[in-house]
Amino acid sequence: MSSEKSSYGFLSPQPYMKSAIENMNERINVEVIEAKTWENQEIDNIVATCKEKGIKSVGGFAQKDAFHHILINAKLGNVTPGRTAFLYCMNKYLMRTLEENPFFFDSVDPLNETDEQIISKIKEWPFMLKNTSLSLGRGIYKINNEDELRSVLKNYRADTALQEQIAFQYDAYLEGIDRSTLPTNIPPFIAEHMVDMNTAIEYCYEGYITATGEVVHYALTEEIYFSNHQALGYVTPPISIDSKMAEKIESWVNTYMGKMAKLGYINQFFNLEFWIMPDGSIALTEINPRAAHSYHYNYRHSFNSSLYEDNFKLAAGESVPENTPWKKWRNNDDYKYTLIVLITANHTGTVSDILDYDYIEHLEQKEGILIRHNRQHAEVLSDSDMTAAGVMLMQMWVVGDSREEVIKKEHDIRRKIYKQEQAAAKYPPYWDV
Repeated sequence: MSSEKSSYGFLSPQPYMKSAIENMNERINVEVIEAKTWENQEIDNIVATCKEKGIKSVGGFAQKDAFHHILINAKLGNVTPGRTAFLYCMNKYLMRTLEENPFFFDSVDPLNETDEQIISKIKEWPFMLKNTSLSLGRGIYKINNEDELRSVLKNYRADTALQEQIAFQYDAYLEGIDRSTLPTNIPPFIAEHMVDMNTAIEYCYEGYITATGEVVHYALTEEIYFSNHQALGYVTPPISIDSKMAEKIESWVNTYMGKMAKLGYINQFFNLEFWIMPDGSIALTEINPRAAHSYHYNYRHSFNSSLYEDNFKLAAGESVPENTPWKKWRNNDDYKYTLIVLITANHTGTVSDILDYDYIEHLEQKEGILIRHNRQHAEVLSDSDMTAAGVMLMQMWVVGDSREEVIKKEHDIRRKIYKQEQAAAKYPPYWDV
């Protein structure tokens, strides 16, 4: 590789990221770095390797890599988010305390509160009960009545391994921090209003905060769900709102992330999920202290931007291109629509008995569609794998010149890819051509 290129470290890339890395290597040197623990010795060894190879910064894009991003970049001499701000991002209760005009929410601490004390705080039934530390949809429950609530609380009190895991994570996040400066209430669960996802639409917003605390708007993606709340796909740019909504979103993001910046969240991308409610108001879903890795291809195909590359440059203290996907969308520049089609299963059995792999090979080899295989064809799905939304089997990126083109292609793929008919789920009314 040319010594004239700048070098950056990519933390634990997944197989489907290969083409993105190959593309970036035309302009920069991308070195793969595997970080497994937060132990000081391992971090020091990685930093020594980075310095030896001239790596300016590292980037982590999965939730498990977000803390490595901070630990390694800090020892490379780069500006990183502070640990208090990172804690707020990693706790679903703390992050919501920063929101202006939030809907109903309250803390739940099963180890220090009785069932009766917790029940007395619930202002709405049914409601959502979420473990504040877990990710990837784990530990999230729709609670309809007191019996269901008591059952979840009982299971948590008995799960000492999970309690120890959470305590270990927080001890690592807050190493060296004066605990007296932290909030006194950092609960393991949050109870909150249950959003009607058939009336509210969820969006995934990407932005970053500079080393001097300036919020920069980067991109916006719309999340599409079936009527039973099963995920359908993610489309960039959004189709249910136009760029006229951009100013309101910018104001909301500036207010919320301005508070994060004051807590020390600087020089890093962030990923915000929020609902736009039927009355046009915005409600926080959650914040992730990283960029969302799967949207790199959305921004690449739709706007010719490189999310990964921009992350590396920001972390290294270098300039990031000012003409972001957000600006291109807001200015109604030329762009394409990119849809991540989500293929899930809601039946048990071998994956190859559920999906038609001859058709999948056709999509990959003949049509050139990028597919991320979340589960392999020989894997066997059991009852324990099932969630209310099914099991994610794969994601695929479809690109079109219009919203109608990608909607039509999604219908076509979903009609052909299943060998076994899946449980019926109605498309939302706007997802039609």
